[in-house]
Amino acid sequence: MSWLESSLKDLKKDYDNRPFSAKKAASTLEKEKGYTRNTVYAVLHELYKRGSLIKLGRGIYQVPIYNSHVDLPASFTLSDRATVEVASSALSKATETLKEKGIDFMVTGPSSLARFHHYLSRRYIHLIYVVQGGGEYSVKTLRDADLLALLNPNRKEVETILENVNGKDLFIIREFADLTGNVNGRASLERALVDTYFEVTRGKMPFSEVEVGRIIANTFREESIDVTHLLHLASRRGIKDEFNAVVKEVIPNFPVDSLSRNKHVRNVLLGIRE
Repeated sequence: MSWLESSLKDLKKDYDNRPFSAKKAASTLEKEKGYTRNTVYAVLHELYKRGSLIKLGRGIYQVPIYNSHVDLPASFTLSDRATVEVASSALSKATETLKEKGIDFMVTGPSSLARFHHYLSRRYIHLIYVVQGGGEYSVKTLRDADLLALLNPNRKEVETILENVNGKDLFIIREFADLTGNVNGRASLERALVDTYFEVTRGKMPFSEVEVGRIIANTFREESIDVTHLLHLASRRGIKDEFNAVVKEVIPNFPVDSLSRNKHVRNVLLGIRE
């Protein structure tokens, strides 16, 4: 085994397919191989040149996670509910690229509700759900289009990228078996609210829970929300009791039972009350 292959094996062992910094790589290879910092940087450069590492930004790397070919499942049935738009040239490029490749996807999460935000971001984190089995191919497709994309990152990994890569929108790709609420690649309002709440309160995205509450309140003020459909979607994600509390806060007279006041919903309710 060559010194480069051995180094790649050590990096793969420590970080699997998670993003890592050059500093962390140095820590691993100094420990495992006794390499100096300069040697580590030379290793990273050579592995990147050979295609054994992906460079996500300045000093941020990842072992490739995709295969050359992935068979995508059949299309899911689309609903006909209203969606919202996002003013982002990067997202427009991403959606067109995914459509050209025939990938079934749904833009959802906080950026899909941008016009309901209190505080607008100069840089978006876009959440895109793709059909089960299509995640790796979707990430490769976006990266080939010079877009910054990660498959199923946790919050810390997202924060690392945001700290070290300036300017670019970030695309979080997650595989999902159910794309209910998908209209031509965009989530319905109800689906976007449920997904945003879930992703943020479960610590999957670095976004304010209080701001999620503000977004929910603004959406209910400005749009006609199908509450029954909303609660049905929440039930499918296992958070119906929490959304019962959310709906009760927004519409006090709405007949819902079993209100949850757990830690996940508390800060969201504070945002609704503002």
